[in-house]
Amino acid sequence: MTDEAKGVTQTLISNTLASLRRLPDLRAAIEGVILFLLVVGAGIWAVQMGVLVLDPAPRATVGAISLSAFLFPALAEELVFRSWLPRGAPLAAVASFIAYVFWHPLQVILNLPFARPEFTDASFLGLVAWLGLACTLARIRSGSIWPGVVIHWGVVVLWLALFGSAAQVQPGL
Repeated sequence: MTDEAKGVTQTLISNTLASLRRLPDLRAAIEGVILFLLVVGAGIWAVQMGVLVLDPAPRATVGAISLSAFLFPALAEELVFRSWLPRGAPLAAVASFIAYVFWHPLQVILNLPFARPEFTDASFLGLVAWLGLACTLARIRSGSIWPGVVIHWGVVVLWLALFGSAAQVQPGL
């Protein structure tokens, strides 16, 4: 590994560790709530447009959904896609955002264990993009990974709890 590659790797690791250690201040927490509500608003619009079909998961599964959603995808995807983002690097933020959105259909193409059929639906990917934008903004604005983890976790729990284990999507809408 070249010295330059080592330096880049050390910077990425340093940024990740800093984002994990830094807790959001009150401003970042308020912004996180606002960003979460904007993503939920997009979900409400998706329900009204028929993109998402209400199909609540059994109550007995909501606890398991909540715990597993925190670990994967919320924490894992925020670590991979946003924890390393430096402040003042808009190209890195855009690249991270695009990679996050494309990660979802790629899971289906590669037949990965967490892949879901709706990950290839354009309308659903629009919702994924809203979530990715909110989490990216939260990371950049706060310097912390935690607002994005909480936003991501809350949205995934709502999605799986309210739209069932199949999380039905009407293709092509």
